[in-house]
Amino acid sequence: MTWGACKVISLQKMAALRDNNLTRSRDTDPYINIMTAPANEAILFLTQACPLIKVLEIEQSVRDGERQRRYDLSALAADFRRFGEEGVYVEQEGVSHKSFAWGLEAGKVLVLPNCEGLWRIYYEAYPTLLNEATRDSDPLPLPEEQAALVPLYIASQLFKDDDPAVAVALRNEFELGLSRLAGRQKPLGSDSFHSVRGWN
Repeated sequence: MTWGACKVISLQKMAALRDNNLTRSRDTDPYINIMTAPANEAILFLTQACPLIKVLEIEQSVRDGERQRRYDLSALAADFRRFGEEGVYVEQEGVSHKSFAWGLEAGKVLVLPNCEGLWRIYYEAYPTLLNEATRDSDPLPLPEEQAALVPLYIASQLFKDDDPAVAVALRNEFELGLSRLAGRQKPLGSDSFHSVRGWN
């Protein structure tokens, strides 16, 4: 869904637009001008419930005199939100496998053993948010099934003063869709991580 299409659907849900063309008028201008903030709120809610997973790669060589290496993930990945459930994989001599030879400090500082390998860290990322430079032709930074809920949230926020009952109904519809999407998210694994003496 594009940002322009999202605006059109939001206006239609508020009965401020009767067709599929994003036209500016006395009815639509007050809403169009303040849509960005509620759209970003919806995007953050959706990616909280259905995390955006990315991978960070760390190529590591052995350093003399060190047992462990520490990496601040928030410094290495600007969009770092939190550590992902998938965990850490390491590739050594062309073979990749899940590793339990790591620790996590303060939720964002990764502790690795001082050994050679390519480490892949899966993390939950913050989405790219909309701003004044976002064009109507730009896609929303969400999968289609999540993007479809954004107009509901926008309309629920912008319609509070005009018709509170409709606004509540729209917000309830958004929350229902959100809970259904979150319910379809399957855990990526139940493995725990350890920072112990034996690295493997």
